[in-house]
Amino acid sequence: MSGAITVAEKRHFLRWFLANYQLQSREAEMLMRYIMTRENVLRRVHFVENFRQLPRVIVVSTTCVQVAPFRYYRRNKPVSTDVEQAFLDLYQHPDDDVYIGLYFKDRSTSAAYAAVLEEAATAELEPAVREMIAMQAEWLLDQLTYRYERSKLMAAVDEALDRGDREAFLAASQRLIEFDEALLAPSNTSA
Repeated sequence: MSGAITVAEKRHFLRWFLANYQLQSREAEMLMRYIMTRENVLRRVHFVENFRQLPRVIVVSTTCVQVAPFRYYRRNKPVSTDVEQAFLDLYQHPDDDVYIGLYFKDRSTSAAYAAVLEEAATAELEPAVREMIAMQAEWLLDQLTYRYERSKLMAAVDEALDRGDREAFLAASQRLIEFDEALLAPSNTSA
C-alpha cells in the first residue's frame, strides 16, 4: 500500500469489480453501487484483507467462490446477513469508517484489488490485541538476542577447538556455561 487511496481510485476499482464479477447477493451488489456513487461514503471506505477487530465491516462474495454471500459486522453487535441493515447503518453513520472485505476468484493475483488494499491501522485494534502483539514482539526479540549471543559464544568455543588452544577452550566453555545457567536461573521476583 502506498499512501491513502483516493475516492476516484476506489470508485474506479468498484466499477471494474462490478463489471467483471457477479455477486452472490443482488442486494449486496446494489449496496456496492450505492457506495460507489456516494463520495462522502467512499472517503470512509477501506478495502482490507484482515478485518478482525475492526469496528464496522462489510464482507461480500462473488459467485466464483464458496464463501457466504454477505456479512455485516458491527462492533458489539451480532453478525448480520441483512444488506438493508448495513445500508441503514451507512446512511445513519456516514462519518464512521467502513472496512470492506471482498472474496473473489483472483483476489490474490488481482493488480486492481492490490492497488486499493489498505492495512488496518493499529490504532483500530482492541487494546488487548495490541498488548498481545507487543508481548509477542518483545518475546521474539529476546529469543533472537539470546540465539545471537549464544551463537557468538559457541563460535568462540569452536574457534578455540580448531586452534587446539586448551585455555581459550576452557574459558569460552565456562562463559557459555555461565550464559546458559543465567538463563535457567529462577528469577528473584516473588509471586
